[in-house]
Amino acid sequence: MAEAIAVPGRYHASLRQWLPYTSGVTQAATLEQLTIATFNVWFAPTFFNERCQALLALLAQHTPDIIALQEVTPAFLQQILSEPWVQADYSVSDINGDSVDPYGVLLLSRIPIADWQFLPLPTAMGRQLVIARAHLNQTSTTFAGVHLESLRYAAPTRAKQLARIFAQLAPEQHVALLGDFNFCASWDENQQLDPAYQDLWPLLHPEQPGFTHSAKSITLPINSSDTATFVRFDRVLLRSQTPGWRAEAIELIGTEPISGTTTPIFPSDHFGLVCQLRWQNM
Repeated sequence: MAEAIAVPGRYHASLRQWLPYTSGVTQAATLEQLTIATFNVWFAPTFFNERCQALLALLAQHTPDIIALQEVTPAFLQQILSEPWVQADYSVSDINGDSVDPYGVLLLSRIPIADWQFLPLPTAMGRQLVIARAHLNQTSTTFAGVHLESLRYAAPTRAKQLARIFAQLAPEQHVALLGDFNFCASWDENQQLDPAYQDLWPLLHPEQPGFTHSAKSITLPINSSDTATFVRFDRVLLRSQTPGWRAEAIELIGTEPISGTTTPIFPSDHFGLVCQLRWQNM
């Protein structure tokens, strides 16, 4: 399998255009805290403009250091690249859109990225792992965004995808793996997860289900009394030993209808997650 064609880039205000990210330049940073977010933005055209504007405004409020988005379409990418707050502070994993046609995973970063990588996965749906490596606190931290194979019958494919992902990430020092895993935390498929990783929602909210998706329309909130099947597909997994990153907080976002619409719609058919990590030396 060949790696996906993608061009990571950054906006240059003086030229008023996005240009390829400078490779081969190692940039280091010291950070005590990281905010990371994941959101399946839903590729459907349903209320596209309203949902896109609401979802991007929501992310801007949280100013994550790393954003992992799934089901990004070329049209959604153009909205992202035109956002002033993205242009001002973020590098993007693909500025040309080849890896999100017809839809795909996108990473955005406010911190210096030393290396980008696109790892093809066993798939019938064009799925891949998007990796961004950063030199933080005199070590390496790796961020990986994923959208595993859809539909419940695809469990064998997801198992192969996870095996490839964990093998690829095994040599990395500190790893945050985030995205839409397409299987619920209550399913037997959780046995496929590498036990070296912490699933941050049950770690920080053991008494709350943290549902992120339902089979019903986005006009219904996931916490409604409707009999839809609710699931926790969206995750943030962390593997980091001291000195390293420790999870401090995680919350659901996109849980409220978009204001000003005649129909009560939500930013996506998924809820997103925003997580805070803190560096611990001992």
